[in-house]
Amino acid sequence: MSDVQLSFWQAYLETLLPESRPADPFVEAAFAGTRESADELLDLYLKGRKTAGSSSKEDFLAAGDPLPRVGNFWILLNSRDEPGCLLRTEKIVVHKFYDVPPEIALAEGEGDLSLDHWRRVHQAAYEPHLAEWGLASIADATVITEYFTLLFK
Repeated sequence: MSDVQLSFWQAYLETLLPESRPADPFVEAAFAGTRESADELLDLYLKGRKTAGSSSKEDFLAAGDPLPRVGNFWILLNSRDEPGCLLRTEKIVVHKFYDVPPEIALAEGEGDLSLDHWRRVHQAAYEPHLAEWGLASIADATVITEYFTLLFK
């Protein structure tokens, strides 16, 4: 984490009683989606309209990154890499791409909140990477959805 991101994390920790501070937390700092969509998505989280986000399991595996876990912390950055808020993963669900239920689209809070919109946006984001993830079709993609609580802004 950068110094600014570390200061943001420390500011959050200072809001907690010493005995309630997380021991050995996993904290990452990144923007949601692409840099171009980061500010719009951050705004949805800050307004409480967006309480979940989905990623491809295969993307994590191809990058060698750890899979999301309940209790992880995420410093959500704006498009200028500045901290916008702190989220904590509360729940994780896993589905194949075409088995994602409508409630995930609603929790993600984007567009018209429909599953059709969710599929269009995520298919457009995932399809360029299918080959590098070792997938033949979008139907083979495994979607990991994290449900978040907004802790600090």
